[in-house]
Order: sequence, then structure tokens, then C-alpha cells
Amino acid sequence: MAETRYHIELYQERDGRCPVEDWLGSLRKSNPKTAAKAVWLLDVLANQGTELSMPYVQHIEGPIWELRARRSSDAIRIYYWQQGKTLFVAAAGEVKQQDKADPQLVHYALLAHKDYQARKED
Repeated sequence: MAETRYHIELYQERDGRCPVEDWLGSLRKSNPKTAAKAVWLLDVLANQGTELSMPYVQHIEGPIWELRARRSSDAIRIYYWQQGKTLFVAAAGEVKQQDKADPQLVHYALLAHKDYQARKED
């Protein structure tokens, strides 16, 4: 496997739970092709990073961006932020049929970002 230019970290809550990992695991069981597309999206981010633009990324709010792709009628969304020059932190993911960011997941990603920053300062 080729070396990537950027690194992807899956946000881990203080109790050790990793929402993106849980989401991908559940997706692998219920819809393996969509799970593979979500992993592919993360690989695209790891390879192209800040060079990505629409239709793959869209700024949502504050530091939060949306990594996105369609598979069939489903919209895959992964909410993330950039940490430093070469690190991206994925906080949450979803598959839905609407073409709109889920406000609850965006709020969660904002809180995850705040928690991540606080732990970096400790």
C-alpha cells in the first residue's frame, strides 16, 4: 500500500468509545458495499487532503467539514476536522437519503472537536 500524504484519526471519546469505528462496523454488517465506499472516502481524504473539493468535501460549521459521496440512493457523510497540517480527525458518520447534514451529528462533531482540543492541552 502506498504512503499517504495525510493521516486519518478516528475520534475516540474519553471512555474509549469510537463512534466512527462503531458506525463502520455496523455498516459492514448491514451494507458491506456502502461500508467499503465509506472507507474509500477516508482513503481519498488521506491521499488528497486539502486538495479535495466539491463534490467530496463541504464546509459545515466552524472547524467541521463533511466528507461525502453517494452510493446508489444513499448519501454517505463523515464529519471531520483538520488538526495541524497533515492530520484529519473523523468524529461521526452517517448514511441517509437526504442531501443535508444532520444537525445532531454536526453538534456532536463540534463537541468532539472541543473535547479533542482540551485533551491536547492537558
